[in-house]
Amino acid sequence: MGGARILVVDDDPDLLHLIGLRLSSAGYAVSQAASGEEALRQFEAEQPQAVITDLRMDGMDGHALFARLHEAAPSVPVIILTAHGTIPDAVVATQRGAFGFLTKPFDGQELLERVAAAVAVSPPVRATSDDGQWRQAIVSRGVAMDELLRQARRAADESGPLLITGPVGAGKATLARAIHDVGPRRKKPFVALACDSLAEAELEKQLTGGEALRAAEGGTLFIDKVDRLGTVAQARLLALVHVATTLFGRGKGSLPDLRVIAATAAPLEKLAREGAFRPDLYYALAASTLKVPALAERADDIPLLVAYFVDRHGGDRRLSPEAQSVLLEASWPGNVGQLRSVVEQALNQSVTPLVPASLVQKLLLEGAEEGFTAFDEARRGFERDYLIRLLEATRGNVAKAARVAQRNRTEFYKLLARHEIDPAAFK
Repeated sequence: MGGARILVVDDDPDLLHLIGLRLSSAGYAVSQAASGEEALRQFEAEQPQAVITDLRMDGMDGHALFARLHEAAPSVPVIILTAHGTIPDAVVATQRGAFGFLTKPFDGQELLERVAAAVAVSPPVRATSDDGQWRQAIVSRGVAMDELLRQARRAADESGPLLITGPVGAGKATLARAIHDVGPRRKKPFVALACDSLAEAELEKQLTGGEALRAAEGGTLFIDKVDRLGTVAQARLLALVHVATTLFGRGKGSLPDLRVIAATAAPLEKLAREGAFRPDLYYALAASTLKVPALAERADDIPLLVAYFVDRHGGDRRLSPEAQSVLLEASWPGNVGQLRSVVEQALNQSVTPLVPASLVQKLLLEGAEEGFTAFDEARRGFERDYLIRLLEATRGNVAKAARVAQRNRTEFYKLLARHEIDPAAFK
């Protein structure tokens, strides 16, 4: 794949130059590092599509370098260069996840073939003429997001269901849209269903041949907050995922041709273990899973994101250096969504061309206060949500629900009465 960036690591300057020359002549963009420590810095800054490294180097050797790279970005292929005396070491490295190895002196054609094979399984995460601007709305320069986007690029070519996890506001819907936009269904519709904004009966209808299924024909159906689905809707979704029944059209044909991408901020595996979410549906969705990191895990991206939101907002207002420092130091429990909201509010409310730090601090404080309710109110809300989920999981069986909740039946009925919940509605 011409133009792909390859990082070559070797403390022998002559060999480093030779490999770089061969790869450059074949059309690759080559970065060179003379040590493992330098290679880590280059890897972080340039995000190559493949790495070639010698095993025997002073300081951080090839084994240690591979371990660090594989931990940070397991989808980036690493090719080991080894002399005949260290072939067993290279074999061990491949057993641990290295893409392969080349013995020195190596054949130039074999080098090119091995690199081409590595690049073929490591698609670019930057926008290219082939892919279009698929990741334009995903602003990042760090290794964590780079690794996620490599995995996402691969997932885009798959046809099965996909589960995207991550905290609220991290950008799960944005990632789902990007995957659709670069996949084989990109010319077909992308339809989103938010499970927290529709009544249960409406969700069941939409997943049984409703307007959403028809609109998503040939494209992607994105189901956000999938953990909020009730038991009946979960069954409908399972049928849709398996494409095993003929719910669509009431038996007039097969289910529509579409891909399901689901997203959740909830611990879906835990809910499945506890019976609050169908285990078979969880395992069907989780066969292919992507996890979006919290903003705190990619704090280096905050300046880029701020600049992106400011440019998208338009106008002549900008954040002062002091205001930007406040944004960098904030904890961002609401992740990228919260950062976007604070930046946009600051730009809208500022009466000066440079947004002051005091305004940003005020907005952060207000957001923190709004994020909390009174303790008693929060506890009541948790109780009601817990009881509803429990009754959904037990299909209205009060005796079973009481056992799971570790409450006697009389106490459990009192809880139901307090929240005006009728167990018969869940049978």
